[in-house]
Amino acid sequence: MTQDTNLKEDLQVLKDMYHELELFFDIESINAKTVLRGKLPFEMYLQNDHLTIQRDGCADLSLTKLPDNVLSFLINSEFYPSIEHGVKIAIKSSWMSKKDRLRIMDAINHEFGDMTDPMSESFESTTPILMLLFDFLINDASKIPFPKGNRHCESQEEYDKFKDLLNVVNKKEKDRRNFDCCICMETKKGVKMIKLPCSNEEHYLCTDCIKSYYTTMINEGQIKNVRCPECDYHEIRLETYQDFAKMKMALFTPSIPFEFFYGILPKETCERYKDLCYSQRAVMLSKYSPYSCCTCPRCEKWCIKDDLDDPMIECSNCNFTFCFDCLHSWHGYNNRCGKKVTIPEEILEEYIDETEENSKRRKELEIKYGKRVLTLAVSDYMAEKLLEIAINTEGSDLQRCPKCRCVVQRSEGCNRMKCEVCGALFCYLCGISLLVDDCYKHFRDPALPCYGRLFEGMPGTEDV
Repeated sequence: MTQDTNLKEDLQVLKDMYHELELFFDIESINAKTVLRGKLPFEMYLQNDHLTIQRDGCADLSLTKLPDNVLSFLINSEFYPSIEHGVKIAIKSSWMSKKDRLRIMDAINHEFGDMTDPMSESFESTTPILMLLFDFLINDASKIPFPKGNRHCESQEEYDKFKDLLNVVNKKEKDRRNFDCCICMETKKGVKMIKLPCSNEEHYLCTDCIKSYYTTMINEGQIKNVRCPECDYHEIRLETYQDFAKMKMALFTPSIPFEFFYGILPKETCERYKDLCYSQRAVMLSKYSPYSCCTCPRCEKWCIKDDLDDPMIECSNCNFTFCFDCLHSWHGYNNRCGKKVTIPEEILEEYIDETEENSKRRKELEIKYGKRVLTLAVSDYMAEKLLEIAINTEGSDLQRCPKCRCVVQRSEGCNRMKCEVCGALFCYLCGISLLVDDCYKHFRDPALPCYGRLFEGMPGTEDV
């Protein structure tokens, strides 16, 4: 048997054993002068069935094999099977350090050097060196960089390489497994399935169902149904939260993250999902907490407060900074403006009650409206009540303008009053508005209770 025949037989056996082996030449055409090139992607099996990767401050990783390695080789058929002159090898790997590769190369030379050295007594010209080399790298080489079955990573970069490797291992294992899709009810290989981002469970749907089902839900605006069909669904109850920041985070964290669909669904569908989710949750929040959010007066996108008590809002979409209360450009904290939201009186009455039994309810109201907003509203409410008492006290010279509700004090003159704020004309005695064209008709009409009372109570007319 000639040297070329040995090599051809070795290569043909290897080709049958390792289907992933790539040979960049025709086996039948090799001769003594041919330089042959090939490569073998391979996985390393571990001596103790698993490898533990550690790093301070990070979770331990457990690997059952080491994939993502490639052996490249050049064969000089004239000197084959010499490992020194007939076979040149190089190893590429995503996780191996330079030190790891050197140690493995040294081990290969030590293991096969003598048996492939023509000057050695143990040399055999028929030694199937490639077969032995492949088997060594796959089944025995892992003990060289990991003699104790573990490694402590000195850098985050090194740790992340093994973390990525674990993901590769898990994906390959998943691709080979069978899964049941709960939507189409078919059993499919893992390579056709996608894992949903469930927090505590591993649930899978087939790629076709993910595309069709979630596209339909998003296009129809059914954002509540954009979630895992197998996980228990719990409606968000805003009244159960005792912290606004936590309530906001829970509300605006979707069941399925926006980025999950990138690369699976069309870009416009992903954007629609994001916009609808945000706007629907904002509407829900605005109904529960009217001081928490509003639409931007410039671009009409929803703007959510970080601080319920802060009237200043900056739109994240168009960067417009405006006042929550008047919806105009931000005018500073010292310039007052009208409020577009009024807290009902019954709510203020509840908040005024500072008893220990009411402390939980007061906390709920602070999360819903804001503590500072409530405090100011209660202050205004109490001031209004005291003012109303003062107005209604017998002998009071105060009256409200029926148009702007400002308090007007009569110091002199008749009962035909004019508001200094809005210019409205009204009767001081009964408080109703007077005709602009004939403001005294009110006092001349016998059918009205103020008939003939134009000068009643006017200083200087006591004896008239």
